[in-house]
Amino acid sequence: MDPAARQALQAAAGAENFSEASTDRLLYAYDATTSWHRPEAVIRAAGTSQISAVLAACTALRVPLVPRGAGSGLSGGAVPMAGGVVLDMSGLNRIIKIDPADQVAVVQPGVVTARLQEAAAAQGLFYPPDPASVGFCTVGGNVAENAGGLRAVKYGVTRDYVLGLSAALADGRVFTTGGANFKDVVGYDLTRLLVGSEGTLAVITELTMRLLPQPEAKATVSALFLDLGQAARAVQAVLASGIIPTACEFMDGACLKAVESYVGLGLPPQAEAMLIVDVDGPPEVVRRQAQDLARILRDRGGQQVQVALEPAEAEALWRARRAVGPAVRTIAPSILNEDVVVPLGRLVTLMAAVHRIGAEHGLPIPTFGHAGDGNLHVNVMYDPSDPAQSQAAHRAVSEVFAVVLSLGGTLSGEHGVGLAKLGYVGARLDPVALELMRGLKRLFDPAGILNPHKAIPGPDILP
Repeated sequence: MDPAARQALQAAAGAENFSEASTDRLLYAYDATTSWHRPEAVIRAAGTSQISAVLAACTALRVPLVPRGAGSGLSGGAVPMAGGVVLDMSGLNRIIKIDPADQVAVVQPGVVTARLQEAAAAQGLFYPPDPASVGFCTVGGNVAENAGGLRAVKYGVTRDYVLGLSAALADGRVFTTGGANFKDVVGYDLTRLLVGSEGTLAVITELTMRLLPQPEAKATVSALFLDLGQAARAVQAVLASGIIPTACEFMDGACLKAVESYVGLGLPPQAEAMLIVDVDGPPEVVRRQAQDLARILRDRGGQQVQVALEPAEAEALWRARRAVGPAVRTIAPSILNEDVVVPLGRLVTLMAAVHRIGAEHGLPIPTFGHAGDGNLHVNVMYDPSDPAQSQAAHRAVSEVFAVVLSLGGTLSGEHGVGLAKLGYVGARLDPVALELMRGLKRLFDPAGILNPHKAIPGPDILP
């Protein structure tokens, strides 16, 4: 790093918060993808005034800055591809308050999502967003990517729970938007604009999150299917039944075989799909709905249908779904993990197309995810040391994306665009809409220092 830039950034950050150590630069070079690039320095966020000073210095010096939470993202959003500085937000991890009267939490962005859920539950409240990485991902990272999770089919995604926030702009100015009100239509909705902006517009320093009352009771229903199409049609029957499930999760046969090899749950090798459905609410309603769901799944070809009304029984049914992420990674040395979404009526078509594409390229593509809201995780498995497999894997992803777009779908439901999908964004967005987004980027960040080469494609602003 240029000596003048180093001196200015150390002064802004505090020398104790600034590091150019090779170990730190390596630790902050990657996220949960295979992409990596070392930053020139790492700065540990210490508070709003310090973040403001750091941003102003980076803008003056034209030094790129990438905000980072836990580094658990699956789209390369926290990888500093332009070098510069990584701003580590994980130390801002205070739950400022849980307010039962207002039913809100005020938190710093580095709070681990599970900690927020636990703190809310201790007050008889419920924070619904539940990404798979809930035990280590941070609320700020969830907000940056608009994370979803298992309960999104009933309770929505992170954006639905962000009522207000404070943030620092690239030039160092600090502003607040929204608040603790559940309804607010004064001015443009900057709060929702920043949710999902992947750190490209501002650095969020504090969040006001909506909480709900804890549901009284829960139940889980699971079923295995010998035919993939039957499982997809069973999802449609569940969603058309009038029951709003808390979660409706799907795993195909390749996932089930990987899970069985990984943890040995006694899953039958002939099973081509598994559905797991949760409901919550008043106890008498939950019991009735669980039995109704069991009947629907049996009528659509479900086998070994199980109903769990107690937490320990439900957790046993969820073991396969919770194991699927690490299990599929045992299939091949590397993975292209995509989280596509299609309208609910087109899930059957998408599932069939994914299996066809995998067969044509000779690659396993285990598929699982949130069937209740049309969001499936399509995992293209390959050996990166084999050039032919690498080429086939990237062609397969392109073909999956083409099918998704032809079905009226979109390329990401919760992982974000980041770096991984940047080259495909132009195929998804209306050209006028894309130009408006570029205009917003220029307005919020004229020098282009905030997380460059992410979320939307250029034209690049940084020299």
